[in-house]
Amino acid sequence: MSLRDRAIDGLRADARVWAGRPVDADWIAPVTDDPMYENLYDRFWAVMSDAAVLEHLALTARLDGSVWATDAAATRLVGTARRWRREAELTPDYGTAYATTRVVKALATGYDLLRDTLPGPAADEVAAVLADCLRPLAADWFGRPPVRGPVGTGADRHSPHHSSVEWSAFGIGALALLDRVPEAAGWVADAERQFRDHLLPGALAPDGGAPEGMEFWASTVLSQVQFLDRLRDVTGRDLLTAHARTLDPTPGLAIYLPTRPATADGHPHYGPSTGMCAVLSALARERSDPRLAAVAAREAAPGRLEVWPARTPRRGEQLRMAWSGYASLWHPGDTAGAPEPAPLSWHSPALGEAHVRTGWDPDAVAVTVRRGKVTVWAGGECAFADLTPETVVDVEESRRTGSGVYRTEPAGLEPAALRVAEIGYAAVVTGTDETGRPLLRLTLDRRRRAVTVVRLDGVPRRWWWGTPATPAVTLGTVTGVTPGGYRPDLRAGYGLLDVVETDPRAYPVAAVRPDAGRIEVALRLGKNRPGASGRDRQDRTDDARRLEDPA
Repeated sequence: MSLRDRAIDGLRADARVWAGRPVDADWIAPVTDDPMYENLYDRFWAVMSDAAVLEHLALTARLDGSVWATDAAATRLVGTARRWRREAELTPDYGTAYATTRVVKALATGYDLLRDTLPGPAADEVAAVLADCLRPLAADWFGRPPVRGPVGTGADRHSPHHSSVEWSAFGIGALALLDRVPEAAGWVADAERQFRDHLLPGALAPDGGAPEGMEFWASTVLSQVQFLDRLRDVTGRDLLTAHARTLDPTPGLAIYLPTRPATADGHPHYGPSTGMCAVLSALARERSDPRLAAVAAREAAPGRLEVWPARTPRRGEQLRMAWSGYASLWHPGDTAGAPEPAPLSWHSPALGEAHVRTGWDPDAVAVTVRRGKVTVWAGGECAFADLTPETVVDVEESRRTGSGVYRTEPAGLEPAALRVAEIGYAAVVTGTDETGRPLLRLTLDRRRRAVTVVRLDGVPRRWWWGTPATPAVTLGTVTGVTPGGYRPDLRAGYGLLDVVETDPRAYPVAAVRPDAGRIEVALRLGKNRPGASGRDRQDRTDDARRLEDPA
């Protein structure tokens, strides 16, 4: 079955669950005194959930065409407009604009997808709410010099990720009203200018990564594609073709996990891979690249709503996303026999990250080195993850800059330089401090599906967690294992807002003491790859020698 057909099946499955549920009637107003970010996340997660369900039902109605889906989408569209119409009363700021623009995008998407079937009074009501929300955004937010200027991670620049998401939503909202609101043409032109002058060349780093962290890569590129695709459809002005052909998909491929943790009813957990199959589908279409299409088609749960496995403590709001359903619109078709892309490793010196993998098949192994920490994924489950060093949020600096600022404790364990080398069937990642002293060597042997992690930093004790694999400590001493000793930290608001877990999970934690300042850990993650057993003994010896001293 093609990705498109599987995505439509996924859309239908969740659409039937939500078809009979009404939209909550109460608007959540922002408050100024919100030190623990309770109100901000009540608002944002409620907005995101309403937006996701609306887009999900509207996509289902367009692709399925059934009466039940169309009626449910139309009812949801009007209900969402009525609940959030008072967003138009706000003076936008950094906290409110991010939520209001998400409402705008969802209403515009629903309005566009249902335009041919929406009753006249309902269409008028939704269009009026859209216009009322867009006018203060245009005047009081997108008119601000930092918001309409170059993007960046400094305190005087608008966030590359926020800017991409917000301008995309603003532009999509304006495009929906071109035939109704005189100001809409100017709004579209403004969004087009921002993308052309600042976001297409500036939202991603020169090496193709996301400057604020790779967890924002998929949503940044998806926002670009959504606006540019709609701009081309409505106006004929095409910025998408050239952008898609020059954008390097390698960073997205590096972090993509087609199979990943999911709830008992099949909803993937929200994370860096959310929406990636839609992004790769769009890039495959624009680039006529069957290899990208083949990787997108690996998505394990296309079309399903994705969730953050926690709720806000006060109102019980939950973050949802409906991005993978767009693959059903964009995927170019059959990918049978298409080879996987060649790059199986990617390294960003600017971010201090390295990603190496065996491929994108369901049991693939993917390894990340980020901020000195190693994470190993196998078959969509985390097999190994460092807890040393610990990532700590700098709350005061984060509040000052408006985005997360992190440090590691204890300090000095994050490599100053990373290097990736491809040697035979293996990828080798090495990390050194400022003087060139080795801190880390990681080897992924793709033929044997084996990962070896060597720590040379002399830390008195290290901790890690993982499942289902049991790492073998080949050098060092295990001083204790605590079953269920680690629970993922799902807190929001720079770690200040406690949440209520909806899919609680706990993992064993191991403590290890080094031997003469050195720890070695080995993971075997399944059967050898085809052909591994037939390799020549001398080839294996040569490979081992190269791994010890990558040139």
